[in-house]
Amino acid sequence: MNTSSTGQAHTPTFDIAIIGAGLAGSLCAHLLSQSNQTVCVIDKSRGSGGRASSKRLEGDVSCDLGTPYIIAKHPEIISLFKQLAKEHIVAPWKQLNKADTQAFVGVPKMSAVTRHLLGDTHFITNTRIQHLEKVTHQNQQPYWQLRDDKYQPIVIAKTIIITAPAPQAASILATHSELAVLLLRANQASSAYQSQWAMWLETETCDLSALIEPKNSPIKRMIKDNYKPLRHSEKMDRWVIQTNPDWTKQHIDSDKEWITQTLLQAFADITEHRVLKHGEPHRWFFSRFKENKGNHNFAWSAENNVGLAGDWLCQGDAEGALLSALSLAQCIKDSK
Repeated sequence: MNTSSTGQAHTPTFDIAIIGAGLAGSLCAHLLSQSNQTVCVIDKSRGSGGRASSKRLEGDVSCDLGTPYIIAKHPEIISLFKQLAKEHIVAPWKQLNKADTQAFVGVPKMSAVTRHLLGDTHFITNTRIQHLEKVTHQNQQPYWQLRDDKYQPIVIAKTIIITAPAPQAASILATHSELAVLLLRANQASSAYQSQWAMWLETETCDLSALIEPKNSPIKRMIKDNYKPLRHSEKMDRWVIQTNPDWTKQHIDSDKEWITQTLLQAFADITEHRVLKHGEPHRWFFSRFKENKGNHNFAWSAENNVGLAGDWLCQGDAEGALLSALSLAQCIKDSK
């Protein structure tokens, strides 16, 4: 066991530290905070949401460059979102519903979901956790010390939950030899991700559908962001366009200006509408993971008090991240 006392006197201590404030991390924080445990959440970004985060454009105007909506088919997730709808955190997007699925969007943006789930949880932003080490702490009990990319101690916690994408989770797990089994799981998933470019643009209002999925185009999906429930605007249409994974793989390192012009041309070819304004394309390296076919949609090392949750451990999408978090939180509660 690695032991250290450096910085412990001034390092805050929690029962549970969660790395990642996306859907999985935020739901874990929400559920575990209810069991009278002290919880902190740490994220490398300046806010919550992860791939369900929102981009502020100007003033209080924003758009969803990542997860544009959440498709729910499992009863637990539908129940969760119906409750969130009652609290006006999400709204159903009924036009996208199918016989066995329901669609929801955050109100007034997708990141409202994670912000609500975090609630009053202690939230540390702009901090990239890069090292884990075991320390002897209160009553000589083994705890974990989490250090950032400058090797500064950030928090001490008895339990760690990592909800980052598989490659990022693997780089954290690799810093401690006792986490080899969890590291193997993360490494196995790390090769099975898809990347995506996303970009917002504005046109005059038009009668095109709020969701268009072109064929034989660099663009996989075009969403009228301001046509989502409770967001309607009469002044213009704000679109978010997301690229085809196969096309993205070929152009993941291409010049952003070339990506911009290519996507603007593709949009014009499909819609025949003139773009009035647009943003810079955003590159999501870990946009989506393949469905995990394993027995569990989470990972838990009881002997080390370390757990993993995320879409890559489940069905590879936003609902999968939530399902994984639900299962891990229940496992941790049952083990206490």
